[in-house]
Amino acid sequence: FVMKLCLRIMLLLAVFMLSVTFNVNVEAAKKTIAVTAVENQYNNSYGRQAARDLDTELTAVLVNCGIYNVVERAQLDHEIKELGLHSSGMINGKTAIQFGQLTGTDYSVIGNVVAADVMRSDNGLWKGVKAKIKMGLKFIDNKTGAIKIADIFEGSNTVSEFENQNPNGHILLSNAAKDVAKKVLARIQEVNPVIGNVLGVQGDMVYISIGSEMGARKNEQYVIFNEGNILTD
Repeated sequence: FVMKLCLRIMLLLAVFMLSVTFNVNVEAAKKTIAVTAVENQYNNSYGRQAARDLDTELTAVLVNCGIYNVVERAQLDHEIKELGLHSSGMINGKTAIQFGQLTGTDYSVIGNVVAADVMRSDNGLWKGVKAKIKMGLKFIDNKTGAIKIADIFEGSNTVSEFENQNPNGHILLSNAAKDVAKKVLARIQEVNPVIGNVLGVQGDMVYISIGSEMGARKNEQYVIFNEGNILTD
């Protein structure tokens, strides 16, 4: 009787563990990313400020999202010189692989300001000041050299004359840079999620629903987690 009871308990535990296994998600360990200095093609004071602000904001959103480790800028500048490149804008699919090997990074973010301005507007319906930034950005996989994003991102910040007749243009421009950085992060997360499901466990082998076509590579480590219930107020 005791042996039957033990076998029954073990069977129930095995069924429970199996049912839990199939509802567990798997997530790749943190990737390392290089955010190179944002260059300025818009030759005015607003362009220079926009480049500085975008430098700060891009690094901040990538660090704060908790998905990436961001490499120190000084190390990146040194390796760019080691590759014989005059600027980060010269990093392309071919040199990205070398750059990734030298810096130990999985991805590179390369940006340049193509427009930045603070202007007054009065169209009859609305009167105020608007700051606007356009940034060209490339997001490159340093392991393969593939350019995963190549696009123009726009950000803006406005204040009506009713709210403030003499707003600070530099603050508006900084807020526009934050807007750009948030949009860049959202796009990166769209094209670069490496999340799947645990399909099964056999001995010390774990089978997951992520393959090389989804970005998984040999010798990578993954974090396994179980989603809880959604919390609501």
